[in-house]
Amino acid sequence: MTIFLLSRCQKFTFQRAKAKLLVKMTETTAKGHKVTKIIVSSPNIYKPVGPYSQAILVDKTLYVSGVLGLDPQAKLVEGGAEAQTRQALDNLRHVLEAGGSSLDAVVKTTILLENIDDFKTVNEVYGQFFTKDCPARATFQVGKLPVGAAVEIEAIALSGDLTIAEAGPCPCSK
Repeated sequence: MTIFLLSRCQKFTFQRAKAKLLVKMTETTAKGHKVTKIIVSSPNIYKPVGPYSQAILVDKTLYVSGVLGLDPQAKLVEGGAEAQTRQALDNLRHVLEAGGSSLDAVVKTTILLENIDDFKTVNEVYGQFFTKDCPARATFQVGKLPVGAAVEIEAIALSGDLTIAEAGPCPCSK
């Protein structure tokens, strides 16, 4: 990863996989401890549909906002929960990569469903993206999702060199 200092206000450009990514850094001091908050966004997915960041990197933890099954032009993909889950997970992957992370480094996801009856379908697609060492997860049915979406997925991931160790048998390993 190449980092270029762009200005005194601490904006950086990361070049990853031929994609340019603008990142804004802010630092605050609390009780003598300096904390850096890096705003992460990927140019490979739609712009946020509200006043939020795609992801925030603090130390080595990446907090990814809920992603929807929208194409880069912010149009909901056709094909219901299955297609939207696939697109949402592709979008999640882009944001993770922009933050120096990957699907393998995800430690927790939350899935929001417009209809809990889509749980099985969403699980099947999710299992194609998380095939081993699956993250912890919660899934909820909600009253309504933005732009009429069927699925929204948020994640917490690690950023940096990753080592995976198991404390017991992983239930998602095949």
